Parts: sequence; structure tokens; C-alpha cells
Amino acid sequence: MLSRRADYGMRAMMDIAAQRPDERTVVAEVAERQDIPPSFLAKIVPRLARAGLLRTSLGAAGGIALALPPDEISLLQIIEAVDGPLALNLCSLNPANCQYYASCPAGAVWEKAQAQLNRTLAQTRLSDLIPKRHA
Repeated sequence: MLSRRADYGMRAMMDIAAQRPDERTVVAEVAERQDIPPSFLAKIVPRLARAGLLRTSLGAAGGIALALPPDEISLLQIIEAVDGPLALNLCSLNPANCQYYASCPAGAVWEKAQAQLNRTLAQTRLSDLIPKRHA
């Protein structure tokens, strides 16, 4: 299950991506539109900015905006920016850390499932989740 932080990060990024590309929004507005506690979102936004997914600026003309076009941002990037590496279990994150991995019959299944999950999330773009704008 994704963490609440990752869920909020995804919802915030979809909200920001749905805005006009030249438009900045403020965290409080995103939080209100997405029903996310503003203090919680205020902790998530810097993680997304450090990962290079959001631009933030202070002042009267400040706010937040995507740092990249939505078709260049994957869901895996968003999740990992907020939560770190995504893992089905400890074994799939780093088999070397599991004392049972070599003899575990499920190890190969976890590895395959992890690879498929990462591939799906890496191939799905933020632009795939936002409504297309009509000219």
C-alpha cells in the first residue's frame, strides 16, 4: 500500500499539472482542492522540489509549478521523491539484506513483481493522468 504521503504527493502533482503551464499556484490552494492537510502538503512539496519535479518561489508572484512538462514526470519519480525507493517487501528492495533470500522459493516472485511494478510506474507519465486541454 502506498503511504499517505505518496498518495498526497500524487494528488498534488496531478492538481498542479492540471493548471496552465505558465501559472503558479500556492500550496494552500492545492491542499484545499485536494482535501490534503496544508501542513502535511507543506512537508511534501520540498521533497518534490529537491527531486527536481517542482519549482517553488517566494514572494507576491511566488508559488509552485511543475519543473518539467507532465510527460517527462513518471509516477515512480513522484513516489520515490516522497517516500524513497518503492519496495513490495524488504527482500525486493535489496535481496542482500534478507538472510532467507537465497533459499526462499518466493524470492524470484517478489523480484519479478517488483520489476513489473517499477516498470509500470516508470512508464506511466503524469500527463497520462490529467485531462487533456481543449484548444
